[in-house]
Amino acid sequence: MTTRWPDTSTSPRPWAIVPATLLLAIAPPLVVAEVATAAASRPNIVLILADDMGWGDVGCNGNDAIATPALDSLFTQGVTLDRFFVSPICSPTRASLLTGRHHLRLGVLNTTSGLEVMHGDEVTLAEALNAAGYVCGCFGKWHNGSNHPSTARGQGFAAFCGFNGGFLSNSFDPSLECDGRTVAQPGFITDVLAEAAVAFIEKHASGPFFCYVPFNACHSPLQAPERLFAQYAAKGFEPKTAAEYAMVQNLDANVGRILAKLDSEGIARDTIVMFTSDNGPNRGLVRAPRYNGGMRGGKGSLFEGGLRVPCVIRWPGRLPAGARVSRIAQHVDVLPTLLELAGAAAPSTAAIDGRSLVQLLRGDETTWPDRVLFEISGRGGRDGTPIGKYPGTARSQTHRWVHDGRRTMLFDLRHDPGEQHDVAADQPQVASTLSRAYDEWFTDAIAPMAGAVRRFAVRLAGHTELLAPAATLEGGARFFGQGWDNDWATFPTEAAAIAWSVDVPRAGRYSVVALHTAAARGSHVRVTAGTASANITIAEVYAPPEIPRRDLVPRWEVPDKEFRPLQVGQLDMAAGMQSLRVTAGPGVEIQSIRLTLLDPAFQAP
Repeated sequence: MTTRWPDTSTSPRPWAIVPATLLLAIAPPLVVAEVATAAASRPNIVLILADDMGWGDVGCNGNDAIATPALDSLFTQGVTLDRFFVSPICSPTRASLLTGRHHLRLGVLNTTSGLEVMHGDEVTLAEALNAAGYVCGCFGKWHNGSNHPSTARGQGFAAFCGFNGGFLSNSFDPSLECDGRTVAQPGFITDVLAEAAVAFIEKHASGPFFCYVPFNACHSPLQAPERLFAQYAAKGFEPKTAAEYAMVQNLDANVGRILAKLDSEGIARDTIVMFTSDNGPNRGLVRAPRYNGGMRGGKGSLFEGGLRVPCVIRWPGRLPAGARVSRIAQHVDVLPTLLELAGAAAPSTAAIDGRSLVQLLRGDETTWPDRVLFEISGRGGRDGTPIGKYPGTARSQTHRWVHDGRRTMLFDLRHDPGEQHDVAADQPQVASTLSRAYDEWFTDAIAPMAGAVRRFAVRLAGHTELLAPAATLEGGARFFGQGWDNDWATFPTEAAAIAWSVDVPRAGRYSVVALHTAAARGSHVRVTAGTASANITIAEVYAPPEIPRRDLVPRWEVPDKEFRPLQVGQLDMAAGMQSLRVTAGPGVEIQSIRLTLLDPAFQAP
């Protein structure tokens, strides 16, 4: 069963009330009433999410150097959410967007180390739409869990083709998980994902369907079709920006393919299309110039440039074309908004942090109360708790308050959209109000995480893969890189070990396989769980070369190579929580451990 932290989110939220004189009251969560319409009459929904694509990476936002004709057209045909904010990094945004709940409540604190995993019993947008008669498909980067029930298929998507981690080592000819099988796909990743989405739309054109397309462009590694890269390099852009703009232009072409499929199937007027991004532009290790409307900061930042992203919703004939909403909105608003537009019921299992934006989308701002939006960039520790309350931010309609971990700042965005002038001393009441609101929000949102330990549920059907970056390091064990996705563990001494806390639902004998490399014969690999152990002495050197890659800019992620399965043995594991621990000799590298229940009498439900 899925391990879940206690949830106190249904309790009253004191930070929702701030002085009326400052017009900073948070609107209460909206519970959408289900309308009595047949599933066949509900609109289809296409939700497209870019990766590391900033507000300034579309031509219609003033970037005259980039070619994004499909997106520019989409923004003229739909309603633009001009001040739409997300989290500063990938996984938190994706979890909040799909649940309507802030990522702290979901256990999503970072982008790796198991801290990207969303609780499996959260109700996602896909699961809510399933209940309303939709068929749901996800095509792209999931990044909210690699093991059931926290995977896309475990969270309501009947069809999935993509990858579970934060990035692919190679964007050309990728190996993707497609409905439970690993399949090599020829071509460039964004083209491949768009093709899968188009095929899904064609298959389910009679509707209603929900097609979620979380592209991984323009996330690193920086790879793109060379002809597009050459175009931007010829314009004088340094390689990093040229590669990113090339990826965006390719993404734009694939958005155009999806929109064209809706047209050719005759269902464009019956389909809601939403486009946005998961955080501001990735600046990486190269501080290269990249247009972002003069805003301060980029990915990972709590200033406007790291959190404000392009966002548009189109529904021909139902929402006004070319309209612009100036009220602030956030990723948690996506679920209640799309559910109301679809006439579907909102989840009742836990309180929603967002509110439906339908009133604003239809042009009515007269009775819309002002609100405050919160975000945090304190990346969590491996024990499942955040490093601390700060850095964090509170954003009202007019101001942004930021605590960077050392000091607080306040910016009046009406007069200083670039956030260059700290006015905390000049407007102390506003700074104090936003600071108190943030403190109260954080206390409420983090409460379910108190004392939590990161746990991984062991599957009874199929295999459970425990990734090295999600392990804790003991006795001098190290990561080859920084412990990001696709990294692996090394063992400098015999005392070095890696370990995961696992929840075993059923006692039994489990096969243990290590994905490994070995520089020399005679080294050992030992896996223990409680009193049970499995051991093997490596009889064969396996030192694979790096897989060739088409990087346009030197990468800061780990290289790509093929890890070989090594049958370590079998473990007789007891039911319940326990530590699964791996030791290995020097020269051994472990990328993951796979556990499979060996019980021929077991029948999968």
